[in-house]
Amino acid sequence: MPPIRTFTGSDIAVIMQNISGIRMMLPNHVKLKPTERRSMFKLNTKKQAFVESALKYMKTRPETVPPFINVQTCNNYLQLYHQYEELICELEKIQKLMDDVKLQLGNEVMNMTKAYFHNARFASQSGVKTADPIYQQLKINYAVGRNSKKNISTDKI
Repeated sequence: MPPIRTFTGSDIAVIMQNISGIRMMLPNHVKLKPTERRSMFKLNTKKQAFVESALKYMKTRPETVPPFINVQTCNNYLQLYHQYEELICELEKIQKLMDDVKLQLGNEVMNMTKAYFHNARFASQSGVKTADPIYQQLKINYAVGRNSKKNISTDKI
């Protein structure tokens, strides 16, 4: 695996500052409860076609629009919806990339520490006195692979 660039303190600060900047640009008064989220219409692809069609009619036939509906507000909200959709898509790409890197890093460190554990176990079995307490302590938390749900005390060599 090629080396992965380590974040410096200033890198983390810049990233956090940018995230904070994004957070400040978003409306912070919209905080939905789970029940509210469940009760709302979800604008999926089919419903989006309906909304765009209805908006087209509202613009071309303004005489059919009831006075309580503001066509400009509907149009602005749809544009804003598309912007949020685009931004969320970009953020999801970043999240997937970060998840992949995190998974790769976790795998690498797990392989190295697992090798250390097995080395300590071998040394302990070979009579190296300083290795036994390390092995005994690590054995408590060692639950890797297919046997991770089995009782650790049944550790066989």
